[in-house]
Amino acid sequence: MSTILPVKNEEYGTKDYWDQRYTEEQNNDSFDWFKSYADLAHLLRELIPNKSSRILMLGCGNSRLSEDMWEDGYCNIVNVDYSGVLIEQMKKRHSTIRPEMEWHEMDVRNLIFEDGSFDVAIDKGTMDAMMTAKGDVWDPPQQVIEDCNKEVDETLRYSIS
Repeated sequence: MSTILPVKNEEYGTKDYWDQRYTEEQNNDSFDWFKSYADLAHLLRELIPNKSSRILMLGCGNSRLSEDMWEDGYCNIVNVDYSGVLIEQMKKRHSTIRPEMEWHEMDVRNLIFEDGSFDVAIDKGTMDAMMTAKGDVWDPPQQVIEDCNKEVDETLRYSIS
């Protein structure tokens, strides 16, 4: 786990903070905000019964959620995070064991996938980090919702907070 703590909560919503944090953590650390896959597996299996569903992991960070889901049979996962430092670390960490898993440096507010590219989008703390400067994570601005969801079919959207 990181020893870097932001001076102000708002820093959680900045790319600079995350790049600095992941630069310091270049030893394959993982950190799961809120719950682990073991805690969520029963719920996710129920909500996503089709293990071939195309899953978009919004703000993946260095969480083990994607790799644990992969090990459970969900092998169509695309991970995005706006920290290029983190994305390079994750590509390296998973290139041999999970070469089909995708990793993209991208801001969830400006995704470049075609609309309807995914069956499921999972946010496990990203919205919370984005909302530290202003707003309420339980009532995010409509633009934030639209930016994060337009690439996802109407099938299913999750926010785990």
